[in-house]
Amino acid sequence: MEHHQASLEEYGYKQELKRTLGLRDLVVFGIVAMSPASCMTLFGLMATISQGHNLLAYAVGFIAMLFTAYSYGQMVEEFPIAGSAYSYTQRSVSPKLGFLAGWVMLMDYFLIPLLLFVVSAIFAHELVPQIPFMGWIVIYVVVVTFINIRGIAIAAKVNGIVTALLFASMLSFLVAAAKYALTGEGISLLSTTAVFNPKLFAFPAVIGASVLAVSSYLGFDSITTLAEEVKGSARKIKQAIFIALIVQTLLYFAMSYLGTVIAPDFTLFKNPDTAFFEMAYKVGGSALQIFITLLILISSGTTALAGQMAASRLLYGMGRDELIPKKFFSYLHPTYKTPVYNILFMGVAGLAGASVLSFMTLADMVAFGGLFGFICVNLSVIFHFFIKNKSGKLVRHVVFPLCGMIICAYILFGMSHLAKTVGFSWIGFGVVYLVVRSYISQDFKDRLKKITTINPDAPIVIPKTACDVD
Repeated sequence: MEHHQASLEEYGYKQELKRTLGLRDLVVFGIVAMSPASCMTLFGLMATISQGHNLLAYAVGFIAMLFTAYSYGQMVEEFPIAGSAYSYTQRSVSPKLGFLAGWVMLMDYFLIPLLLFVVSAIFAHELVPQIPFMGWIVIYVVVVTFINIRGIAIAAKVNGIVTALLFASMLSFLVAAAKYALTGEGISLLSTTAVFNPKLFAFPAVIGASVLAVSSYLGFDSITTLAEEVKGSARKIKQAIFIALIVQTLLYFAMSYLGTVIAPDFTLFKNPDTAFFEMAYKVGGSALQIFITLLILISSGTTALAGQMAASRLLYGMGRDELIPKKFFSYLHPTYKTPVYNILFMGVAGLAGASVLSFMTLADMVAFGGLFGFICVNLSVIFHFFIKNKSGKLVRHVVFPLCGMIICAYILFGMSHLAKTVGFSWIGFGVVYLVVRSYISQDFKDRLKKITTINPDAPIVIPKTACDVD
């Protein structure tokens, strides 16, 4: 029997966002959202934590993401609507758990741009110290917010150009590193210890570093937040997720391997935060170092662009469902058809948060939010396909998502105490908000009950325009 792919209208929603994106745009968006440069900026820190086993840390992260990506691919065809983990969980498992999934992913999507603003400003300030750190924060926030307001088509073009340039810089490093390994004394291009060093290997250390590896992958799921802006079938999103994930993994493996080959002793780094730039100078001189630095600065901005874009769509989905104030969060710009209030809100939050939170705190909190959302999406596959629709496909709809859940949960509970404290506290705030809103508002309780699976006969009531007031 041919699989029926639900349409947006079957959920009672109007098509209001512009459908302008193709497969290539989605793949580029996913790659940019994952921040390819993260394997460079995090190299020294990951090497220190993993005791020189960056590649194995990325392998653990990839396995976790592979199962989860499969679950995302399953769910996006069933629910081709904005909202990502929030939409899937609320319609498959429970509206209340869906709200909490959206609440936690909201923290994640809030923090990804902040993290990139901080990283970009740190290195931009080192490159041009005449402009203060906060000055660079303001520049990044204003540029990113302006581009996102103007529309997703412009953002997609910017992402495409920057991604091509970033790949050029990474390829330049790989070629220079390979040449250095072939001609340098005391090192070899083929090295088993660059993958596994029995003298230094410790499983807890690799798992600890895999948290950073997972943070490098966070963002591939944001492709699903663009479900209402894709031309043609939602199957393109499923394809884009796997293409982006595989391309990114190949880059991470190559950069990690060659980086470890040319710098096998991580204890010699002057500063783990800037270790990669020491390596770039080592293999290619100042010209390569400056070229890579500039591209990292630009690519960090585009990743912040993608993160802010995804967060604004998540807010739009939650506002449209009236789980957060609808008048504000579901408003679309009359010309650009973008959730302009959400984008401006994200810009202000980015400016405030980037000025008070440290890089490591942001990285840990981002990983917590992403992992919690991934657990919910994997759970959604089990509930929607195997339990509710009785698919009978044990491997596809139970084993695979269960593996994704277990791996993500293991990494999450192995995170720092601070990250878990902040993360679970945020969940607690979400529970309190949910209970209070449900207690004081019967409309809110009714809204939660209406958010179910496809039911064309009882559609969710949506006003004629996105700016109408109840």
